Amino acid sequence: MLIPSAIMGSIAFILLFVGYLKGENRHLIGLKFASNMMIKILPLLIFAFIIAGMIQVLIPKELLSKWIGIHS
Repeated sequence: MLIPSAIMGSIAFILLFVGYLKGENRHLIGLKFASNMMIKILPLLIFAFIIAGMIQVLIPKELLSKWIGIHS
């Protein structure tokens, strides 16, 4: 996960720098849009991770394999 995170972070900083160079506070406007999206989506992500973790702990792997068709 380190390489994809480094790539995404690099792209984010490059785009932020390009927005800064273009002027008119575009970098700040972009950060404001990003924060608004994060506020809307973050609760859903948190709940999704909780659900995914609890499913892995509460439902036996054999049952999950049977449901999704993976035979181990």
